[in-house]
Amino acid sequence: MSKLQAGWLAGVACIGIALGGLSCSKRPASEEATGTGGSGEKAPLGQASAKQGGQEIFLEVLELSVGKPEKDEASRTSFVTGEPISTRGRVRNAKELESRIQWHLQPVGPQTADADPTTHEGQDAVFRAFSRVGTAGSRQPNPPLEYELVASVLLENGEVLQVRLPPTTFLRQDLEDVLRQEYVDFGTSFRPSRTQISIPGRRTFNTGNYTVIAEEDAGGLAHLLEQLDGKIRALLNNDVQEKPVGTRGLSPGTVVVSPGGAILEVGALGDTDPQGDDLCAGPRVDNRCTGSILAGPNGTADTRANNRELTWKLEDFVSSAFRNPQRNRAAGSVVINSHHTRGRALDLDPRRMPVPGKTPQQLMCIVEAAGDAVVGERDSFTERGATRFLDCNDPMADHVHVER
Repeated sequence: MSKLQAGWLAGVACIGIALGGLSCSKRPASEEATGTGGSGEKAPLGQASAKQGGQEIFLEVLELSVGKPEKDEASRTSFVTGEPISTRGRVRNAKELESRIQWHLQPVGPQTADADPTTHEGQDAVFRAFSRVGTAGSRQPNPPLEYELVASVLLENGEVLQVRLPPTTFLRQDLEDVLRQEYVDFGTSFRPSRTQISIPGRRTFNTGNYTVIAEEDAGGLAHLLEQLDGKIRALLNNDVQEKPVGTRGLSPGTVVVSPGGAILEVGALGDTDPQGDDLCAGPRVDNRCTGSILAGPNGTADTRANNRELTWKLEDFVSSAFRNPQRNRAAGSVVINSHHTRGRALDLDPRRMPVPGKTPQQLMCIVEAAGDAVVGERDSFTERGATRFLDCNDPMADHVHVER
């Protein structure tokens, strides 16, 4: 195709774009992304213009940023209260007016309080946001705090130039900062950074109001669950093989398999079913042996210890994990610095775990014992609700709380 043909086709395309209500330019995209005049400057965030004395005067908002970006970090306009919100403008072709630019940060919605200061005069301005969101507790996400930034300047001819930056495009909290704002509102000791907010790898870790969670230590909940899972399985496979399978010439009353160590309030619990003609010498739960196993009439050790298959996944029995401060209070907790809000606690309800030969109370005690082994007795306990502490074998208990 010749250059003439290419130019003709481009012209037709441009006419089509213009008829569609859009603009068309022959400048390259890199040039269009810069400011007016092709000087390589970034385009202003917003501008307004008027003629004065035969010259076009432009009021431009050049910058708007939150906090102090780290090295190589892009500036952002989402925020939490306490972070500085900085803006800068200019008056092109009337620089003497820049010191008279009026800045106003207008709150949007009842959840957003007046900024400090509410207005400022000058080429630059720094504001701080405030929240009106309460701390009564909620099972719904908080609304975002948002502001409209208004810049204006009075021209010599009495006309006012005004630029508005709408919150939907600029100063509005994103999801991460809505969650972070809760910690500021509640005055918690843990204030998550944006890097400590993440989408959890397992849904069961999120029992809060948002699609993201905060963890003081990245991956902490997954690591805690993994450790508890390993310890619970060990406690459910701790019977002792007293006589090797196949041993002959034993008296019928010889113990072939004995229960492992005693567990908290419920004592030693057998985890083995008799095989061959071996006999259960202890009590039964749901017709499954929970005591010692004897050699039986043939005098041979037929039973392999810990022969019950464990088919459950511990994550299916997590009743609560991460909770944002509002959700934590709605759940009945009065602890502002709860480990749940820091991504450092799991509540487990094992009462319906499909473990043969175990009562719900025994399972509760096994889980608490596993927690004691992983985090220590002080940080593993049985509760009903958020504030009532109980013995692990109390029928009223509904979960074991484990924190670190």
